[in-house]
Amino acid sequence: MYKKINYLLLCILFCSCAQVTSLNLQKHQFGQVPTKIVWIQVAGLEEEHLATLKFDSKKSNNTLGFEKFLCIGKSWEYNLFDIRPTAFSSFMGQITGEKNIKNSCEDYKLKPLWSYVLPKGYRVGAFEGPMTKKESLLASKQCKKESKKFLDGVTLWKMSKAKNKKSNYFHLNEGTNFKAEEVYYDKSCSTGECYSTFSQNIKSVFSKFSKKSEKFIFVVRDFDYNRMLQSNNYKGYKDSLIELEKTVNYFLEQSRKNKNMLVLLTTASSKSVEFPRSGKRWQSFEANGSNLKLRKSKLINTVFASGARAENFCGIYNQNQIVKRIFSGSKQQGLELAIINPFE
Repeated sequence: MYKKINYLLLCILFCSCAQVTSLNLQKHQFGQVPTKIVWIQVAGLEEEHLATLKFDSKKSNNTLGFEKFLCIGKSWEYNLFDIRPTAFSSFMGQITGEKNIKNSCEDYKLKPLWSYVLPKGYRVGAFEGPMTKKESLLASKQCKKESKKFLDGVTLWKMSKAKNKKSNYFHLNEGTNFKAEEVYYDKSCSTGECYSTFSQNIKSVFSKFSKKSEKFIFVVRDFDYNRMLQSNNYKGYKDSLIELEKTVNYFLEQSRKNKNMLVLLTTASSKSVEFPRSGKRWQSFEANGSNLKLRKSKLINTVFASGARAENFCGIYNQNQIVKRIFSGSKQQGLELAIINPFE
């Protein structure tokens, strides 16, 4: 009898001390503070769009990069002024942790995530794919003096034609020492059409940017996917999705090499799509994009996360809570408390 009781007590003690080390059936260390943060923002994307890749006849048995994320959550998109804000406004709310987004110069007076970590020795970079002037973070430079500080300390890369010959450039096959607060334009876009792909550029820029950085934030912004989707450009939409898949795979591979890296992918203005049922209609869709119906933008967006603190992004929450969730958790000394306090 006593042996059974002792055995039971040992089992209870063992279970109470056991630490969960997996998430989504993958190895994961809980409570790890991220010091290397990759944040991908994709306008228009909704997880069901991945069916375009998943049900491709050549890849149906393959695991997509998106399926390798440890945690998938949902974020409410609304702010104080709109129930369906623009993708740009949503991303501003995500980066600043604020609901008071007016889609004007006043938004740039808000403090972005990087303003809290720059004093801690972080490097900050932002890579922008093809987009309009209003969608670019450079729009802050057109505002009054107090709003121009929004990009202080940030290195910015743009996949677009440079404004003038004196501009800074980057190229896929060239080594460049990137400086803070400088803007670099893709040399392959000098004719107006970019010859380097989205994923190739990101891999090249990130490998150089992160090589000597112990702590950094690297933001990737993609509005082109949404533009291709809305214009019913099936080839452009699928090519853009393939480039995103390559980018996701690349960063997830990097995170597996570094336990302090967080890879975060957030969406905005997600578009609901009605895919064809099956059979010939689906074959026709795969061939030329026919039988695809685009619906209204959704009221809730998707958040994908892997790596350090990925567990914080499961569930449903407001999009302005994303910044806080990057560092929140069990109370620790140093960086975490310094960043979290401004949002409490």
